[in-house]
Amino acid sequence: LGILKACLALVPFIVAPGYVAGWALDLFEFRQRRPILRMILAVPLSIAICPMLSYLLARFFEPGLWAFYIGVFGVCALLLVKEAGRVRLQSISKYIWIALGVRLQSISKYIWITLGLVAMWGVAGVASLVDLQIGDKLYPPIVAYDHAVRTVMMSALARHVPPSNPFLANAGAPLRYHYLWLLLCSLPMKVFHLSPRYVVYAGVVWCGVGLMCTVALGLKFLVGARTRIQQETLLGIGLLCVTGLDILPTLYFGLAKHLWVDDMEFWNEAQITSWADSVLWVPHHVAALIACFVGFLLMRHQADTNRWAIGPVVVAGMAFASAAGMSVYVTFTFAVAVALWLLALVTRKAWLEAAMFVGAGAVALLWALPFLLSLRGPAGGAAFVELAVRPFSFGLYFANLIGIHFQAGFAQTAANAIFLPINYALELGFFLVVGILRLRQLVRGRIEASANELAAWTLVMTSFLIGTFLRSSTTGTNDLGWRCFLPAQLILLLWGATLVHDCWFQSSTPSVAPPPSRHLWIRGALATLLIPGMVGTAYQVFVLRMFPILTDRGVLRGVSWVDQDRQFGKRAYALRSAYDVLDAQLPSSAVLQSNPATLHSVLHMLYSGHDSAAATPKGDPPCGTAFGGDPVLCVMRVQKLLELFEFPDGSNLDAICRQYGIDAVVVENADPVWKQSASWIWNRTLAVANDYVRAFRCGRSATGDHR
Repeated sequence: LGILKACLALVPFIVAPGYVAGWALDLFEFRQRRPILRMILAVPLSIAICPMLSYLLARFFEPGLWAFYIGVFGVCALLLVKEAGRVRLQSISKYIWIALGVRLQSISKYIWITLGLVAMWGVAGVASLVDLQIGDKLYPPIVAYDHAVRTVMMSALARHVPPSNPFLANAGAPLRYHYLWLLLCSLPMKVFHLSPRYVVYAGVVWCGVGLMCTVALGLKFLVGARTRIQQETLLGIGLLCVTGLDILPTLYFGLAKHLWVDDMEFWNEAQITSWADSVLWVPHHVAALIACFVGFLLMRHQADTNRWAIGPVVVAGMAFASAAGMSVYVTFTFAVAVALWLLALVTRKAWLEAAMFVGAGAVALLWALPFLLSLRGPAGGAAFVELAVRPFSFGLYFANLIGIHFQAGFAQTAANAIFLPINYALELGFFLVVGILRLRQLVRGRIEASANELAAWTLVMTSFLIGTFLRSSTTGTNDLGWRCFLPAQLILLLWGATLVHDCWFQSSTPSVAPPPSRHLWIRGALATLLIPGMVGTAYQVFVLRMFPILTDRGVLRGVSWVDQDRQFGKRAYALRSAYDVLDAQLPSSAVLQSNPATLHSVLHMLYSGHDSAAATPKGDPPCGTAFGGDPVLCVMRVQKLLELFEFPDGSNLDAICRQYGIDAVVVENADPVWKQSASWIWNRTLAVANDYVRAFRCGRSATGDHR
């Protein structure tokens, strides 16, 4: 219920702005479009416009932020009422549909099916994210590993913009992270009493809806589907449930090596993430994809009209700026793609389109500059991009099994290059075949080499070039190599929808489909790859949801952040219960501190929703100094705080709390001090206690100053 409430609270922020902007600027000929297409356009346009706009208003003129959203919500309501006025009311039962500008009898079966798919995604998304409680045991999903960090960031964003690093509270360390998707989703928290965890999860649900809308826009404005647009849109949305052949190596490791992992993608260190996994784990990267794609699509569509228009250029620039604040990796990929596309435009002497892209880039840079300047870190950090051939440890592993050893770095690099076709075949599966067939049709002239087709290929080839030869080193994982494939995945999905439609549902369009005589083997190949792709996604979603339960019950043992002691469910329930009590006692600005060396940092962050004086998010550097802050200051804090959780003498507790602005200390049964009968935790007045947790107010909070 909390997630559903947050989803409803986000409607004015994720639907209304895009609808009003589309109408006011007539983007994609918005005013002439059918009501259903207007609603489809509204969500991606909002995701493209609002993140950076919200940041600038919240940072420099917060009253303008609320004036903007109140205004666009009111205008959106008036536009819908005006649209309803064009339709004669025939009965009260039709009023709701007429208010949306849709005649009941005009609703086709495809729209009903699409609405059903959206509803199914809502149910599946909520079921994949919500905590499952079984008696006194509580089981968050595996994706809580990432969302725990974002929950704490969400709370910080709801208090002030720009935020400080919430893992190093009261240190004046600005947060260095692409957090604008979280900022957009946090806005309802300023109006309604919503849990930050629920708002994070509601953002996941809305991101999935935005992705479905983006598929429809891509098919209409890039691929050029016309008469079969409804069928292909349904197929495109359905293909979001298809991934590569990841299920095969996953089952091999699980069945042959008894090595089960909590996410199917982890079999390969250089993963190409499934759509379900991307939306559930990293909605901000998918939101950046939506924003960039909308901006790119808007420029391409406007160029096809052969006239300059300032509105689309500005909106495209705002979209690219918003994307830069949601995912630097996806935006970098699109920036390279746009640069390559500009070279193609200059070669083709398409000066109007080139000028529009340059103009949009200038707007994006100007629009994003304040945010980008806030991300500046200390000199000498890790390089954002470095040269490296895409690794494939799975191939090296099998080479070792048959006696072929690659010891030297150069030999491993050469082996990774040789294994690239196998690497991509396993990661992409069905979609790699789609790309090959599309290229074959293009070469043989069955598909016109139009500007849209060449632009799409530019996005695909950019993803492959970056993913094959570059990697990021700012974090322990190669995030650039993972996320740079999102543009290619989207294009391949759009092509896949047309190919599946032509092979199974329409064999009379030789311009876009192979000759009928070749349909049989194409159908067989596609079906052979579709089945493991769908099974893989189903397995992945099931394991992400059920892995903690299966582990706690001893059914499954594997690699995960979930404890293997079969006490995870009870510990999670105890921690959430304790933090609920503390949350009711203390203001949202309170600082809560657990053991900086705790093995359960994910649970603490997920259920606390408060800043910490020193925390270690997801195994990152202590105090999250990768997100900003002085590591030396962090080390000093951690040393002092660890004494509270390791040694029985707690006489300096209040002094330490006052020094770092801590309002409550949370001790769990895994901490050394818990096991010492004479320690301070058994003598001090409690704020809350259960079998796993004892929490104490301290410092100013202990005297009631923060009530």
